[in-house]
Amino acid sequence: MAVASRFRPILMTALAMIAGMIPMALGLGDGGSQVAPLGQAVIGGLVFSTFTSLLVLPFMYSIAYANTQPKKVSLDPDDLHSKYYQKNLKS
Repeated sequence: MAVASRFRPILMTALAMIAGMIPMALGLGDGGSQVAPLGQAVIGGLVFSTFTSLLVLPFMYSIAYANTQPKKVSLDPDDLHSKYYQKNLKS
């Protein structure tokens, strides 16, 4: 599954962005009270989207494809069962 290979990079990217938005969300500095809601909304969206992409979507995918069998597709033009099969035109 892609979650196993992409878990760490997704989590690291989300946590770095959240850490970078904390000063904005706390409203530090001049005019901080005006941009604090934006920082809080961005952090909330990142937490929600990270949770969704790492846990909810793979779960929904596994439910949707639980009873299906993968098709074996051959792109080999010499394979008789391939839809790309071409008879040998050499005489």
